[in-house]
Amino acid sequence: MLSEAVRLAVGILVVLLPGFSILLVTGIRERLWLAGLSAPLTTGFVLLVSLFTGVTGIRFGLLTTVVALVVVLLVLGGVRWLVRRRRPAAEPAEPAEDPRLRTLTGRAGLVAQVLGALIAVAGVGLGVRTWHKGLGSWQTPTQEHDTVTHAVLTAFTHFTGKAAPWQILPIDVVHDTNVQFYPPGFTDLCALLTDVFGDTMLSLNLATVVFSVVVLPLSVAALTAAVLRHGRLGRGWVELAAGVAALVSVQLYRPGIAFAHDGGVLPNAAAMTLMPGLVAVMLLLGKRNWGRAVLVGVAAAGAFNVHPSALTSVALTTVAALIGLLFTKAGRLAFVRALLPLVLAGVVGVVLIVPDVLALLRLGNGSVVDAPANIRGTQLGASFELVARLPYGGYFDPSGTIGQLVLGLLGLAGVVATLLSRRAWPLLTAWLFWATVMVSFHYSPNSGFGATIGRYYYRVANRLDTHVYLLIPPLAGVLFVALALFVVAVQKRNPVPARFRPAVAYGLVVVLLGALTVTSFRGYMNTGALSLSQRYAAPQFVRYDAADDAAAKWLHEHVAPGEAILNNANDGSTLLYVDYDLPILNIVPDGHSPIQDNITLLAMFNYYPEDPEVQNILRAKNVRWVYVDTSAPTVGTDGRHWTGKLTYSLAPGLSKLSGLPGLTKVFTSGTVSVYRLDLPQSPPRG
Repeated sequence: MLSEAVRLAVGILVVLLPGFSILLVTGIRERLWLAGLSAPLTTGFVLLVSLFTGVTGIRFGLLTTVVALVVVLLVLGGVRWLVRRRRPAAEPAEPAEDPRLRTLTGRAGLVAQVLGALIAVAGVGLGVRTWHKGLGSWQTPTQEHDTVTHAVLTAFTHFTGKAAPWQILPIDVVHDTNVQFYPPGFTDLCALLTDVFGDTMLSLNLATVVFSVVVLPLSVAALTAAVLRHGRLGRGWVELAAGVAALVSVQLYRPGIAFAHDGGVLPNAAAMTLMPGLVAVMLLLGKRNWGRAVLVGVAAAGAFNVHPSALTSVALTTVAALIGLLFTKAGRLAFVRALLPLVLAGVVGVVLIVPDVLALLRLGNGSVVDAPANIRGTQLGASFELVARLPYGGYFDPSGTIGQLVLGLLGLAGVVATLLSRRAWPLLTAWLFWATVMVSFHYSPNSGFGATIGRYYYRVANRLDTHVYLLIPPLAGVLFVALALFVVAVQKRNPVPARFRPAVAYGLVVVLLGALTVTSFRGYMNTGALSLSQRYAAPQFVRYDAADDAAAKWLHEHVAPGEAILNNANDGSTLLYVDYDLPILNIVPDGHSPIQDNITLLAMFNYYPEDPEVQNILRAKNVRWVYVDTSAPTVGTDGRHWTGKLTYSLAPGLSKLSGLPGLTKVFTSGTVSVYRLDLPQSPPRG
């Protein structure tokens, strides 16, 4: 268990340390900024390193990244020293706290800050426990289909040192050709971890867990603190609310657990966790915060590099939250002061995502916005009900009969608390926007307001609804602090002496939060662990198993240089490349490939004795080995598949191989067989 903890600690350092150290060197030491911007800034830094290595041809990897970080820290430290020497008051390292903020002072304030931190740490611990229970081990591979791409891309970057957007992802990993686009930010981080551990699957899991149970609590804590700062609450109250939000965040089924269960869309889940923190720091940009605006722009570009949908999520949520600032005089002043720095952040972000955008446009043949909705419309009343019921849905709960009702009600109670306390208008307007999108989309998923926003999320309800989920923890933080404020502030008929009221308020928060944790939250964590186990510890279907490990090890010992392996990427054969850098032909799980020769082999390999075209392809690619797993899981297709079917499992060309001339079965383990192919010296006449 100690090794598991050490591995997780390394994962946390890789994801947080670069951004954290850059913030410190540039003079930013506010806990809110450190919590909200460290992880996004790390992704931005990794993007810059990948662009540099892509242009110069230098190998991307752990050593290059460490050297680049040291150089960046030295440069930024030198620039800051020069600026402070010439203009000491240009941009204060840490702005003075607004004297109008309502704070808890003395021992009561210290206790509140410590209590908030302890609650947050407890939340992280509960999240780690949930994920470890569902995975069984950080090394357990997920069986989902999207993670085939993530693993191959991580291994590609690890083996080749190529990480720039225009280098990712080659469909032909043997010759590094036919490069398509896949957002590389998440897998670039995973590749750095692979450089440390030498295990791609372990690295994927560590990065996923860090984003889900460390970055997300920090991110929602930052957003909670930001909106309460605008609500004139300061030390003590802010930390207490942020701690509550952090603990509540690890109960959420979306994004982490849901995305890992349904398709394994890990980069999208990671990008979603960055959104609250980015919105938080954007809300606090002030007049002449030019340096901070540049850092925010770099961080936003990094989030886009993790998954392009992050740009829409951050932009729309920030705009909706800024509208909330207009409700108060102080908020309107903050809105005006933030405009120009926000414009600068936007310009920096847009410039840095140009390589990603150009690589994305290279795809052609339709785009995300063309996708039809993955759900049918529901009645308006039922759509409103979803905001409170928060059904699990997806493949875990196809009928949508179970949900996180207590979390939904907690969010709605937080909405009421924001209205009554009038202390979190930005949070309220952001929630109203995404709740409207959610209701509209479920009511009319292919037309209307919700469908228009949904175009940027593949019109997948799971991804669109996540935004409402992400705002529930800050709403819960506001709710608990509103209750504590009521206990402390009420004057008439209050039987509690004034000096004891903070203690009573803290006790109320602890008791209520503890009661929720041992009842409803405990159930949510167990359900989350069960959902994860269906793809990790006790999978409902198997793509990778011990037979694949054994076959990969055997081939590693027998494949000669230059020999290629025909495989079906829907089974566990991608381990050949991921673990041993062996030259497999296929990396796309549904068998649909832009390389027509690969499709021909998947469809017609077993016709090679009499088909000259097939033999010519085999000769040209020097295919000497064939990998077959007869229990490949079923995946859905795009409806335009070469098989003419809506599902795909075992490639037709890899069936009925017994007795074919020149094909010898040389290894068998479980349902996996490896064949040696010896073609005749001359192809048949066509």
